Amino acid sequence: MTGELYEYPLEECMDAIIDYRGKTPKKTSAGIPLVTAKIIKAGVIQPTTEYIAEADYESWMRRGIPKPGDVVLTTEAPLGEVAQLGDEKVALAQRVITLRGKADLLDNTYLKYLFLTKEMRAQLDGRASGTTVSGIKQSELRKVILRFPGIAKQKKIAHILGAIDDKIELNRQINITLESMAQALFKSWFVDFDPVIDNALAAGNDIPEPLQAKAEKRKALGDKRAGQHVWTSDEDARRASATEGASHKRKPLPDGLQRQFPDRFAFTEEMGWVPEGWEVQPVSIALSINPRVSVKKGQVAKFVDMKALPTSGYSVDEISEKAFSGGAKFENGDVLLARITPCLENGKTAVVDFLEPESAGFGSTEFIVLRPVGDISTPFVAALARDVNFRQHCITNMVGSSGRQRVQNSCFDSYCLALPTGGSVLQLFTQHTRPWFSKMTEISKEIKALGKLRDTLLPKLLSGELRIPEAEKQIAEAV
Repeated sequence: MTGELYEYPLEECMDAIIDYRGKTPKKTSAGIPLVTAKIIKAGVIQPTTEYIAEADYESWMRRGIPKPGDVVLTTEAPLGEVAQLGDEKVALAQRVITLRGKADLLDNTYLKYLFLTKEMRAQLDGRASGTTVSGIKQSELRKVILRFPGIAKQKKIAHILGAIDDKIELNRQINITLESMAQALFKSWFVDFDPVIDNALAAGNDIPEPLQAKAEKRKALGDKRAGQHVWTSDEDARRASATEGASHKRKPLPDGLQRQFPDRFAFTEEMGWVPEGWEVQPVSIALSINPRVSVKKGQVAKFVDMKALPTSGYSVDEISEKAFSGGAKFENGDVLLARITPCLENGKTAVVDFLEPESAGFGSTEFIVLRPVGDISTPFVAALARDVNFRQHCITNMVGSSGRQRVQNSCFDSYCLALPTGGSVLQLFTQHTRPWFSKMTEISKEIKALGKLRDTLLPKLLSGELRIPEAEKQIAEAV
């Protein structure tokens, strides 16, 4: 014990060390979420994209079953990312070790924050091996020295830092909800054409055969009476049914809004049946792809790397400044889309909302810059960039050798949009969604500020430089 801190090798502090290094499970499209090294980032487990079958769980997890509160640590590619498991049942992939502290000696939440310090990162790097990819063997991880106060103080510190992370997570969930609302509205109006189907049903007009199944689903939802909540899409209705019972019905949009949509469909060569009077345009015409932006060579400007693009949400994680020497150039209001595998498949997309007025930034050469044109707005482009059909089109049209495939600009010549003429529907979409995107930007800034506060308090609390009451006061002011 040194001063107020205990000092032990990691292996003496653990009730369990669960290591699935070297094993690769059979993955499925649904089932038990699989925690892989690539989704553990900055103290958080990102949304799961891979699963193993429920029937395979017991046979796969024979080395140990993770428990809620356990700490997961990446041992390679990347090394040293850490997070804490929640209540959800999960499976562990290779390159992830699970740590469980001894109950009366080391609090798991404190352990997570301990691994987020520069001191622990330096220890991991110092014991790592490998040239191409840096990793740490379990035998070396066991020797890492942990320094910590008594269990009561650990829990207080963990609670203080956890309050910040709880607020960050709440903000993330709000942004996820706002993004889902925007995507649902985009899909309802411009992909499924729900308001047009509703108008056609109300007018007794013919529904084209390819849309009849959709129309039957709309009819099956029935009509809601006045004064009840209005669902703008089937997805909204299904979400409501799952949470509040099956009594919710479909109702067309408010009359003034509903009248902006036609009540018939017309056949087109490019897209099949689309709302009558709407114009079909390829994305390459409807949007500006990689527009010209002026940034002079050597000019210092905001820079965004590929790793900073999120796989969910639209906020760029990290922004730096550097002299321009090449790359994709962009302005506020543009949407960044990853063009290279596997970044495109992983959903990397962002909205540029962090530049000073009249300024420009730049980023990876593997970005495609999408800019709204005319009545099309940034929320429309952002929702399109996350639309399943659009992304699948981009993925299937990638070219190049395996592992280095890219989307070419010509891909956007063959993907068409049905766009309302006159601009009123597009303007109404913007009126509905722009406040959601503004709120997402505001919340993202708050998330970054809270993260900075946590990262400032973390080493000071763990070293004893900052006392708990002082930290609590700073957090109360921020949260």
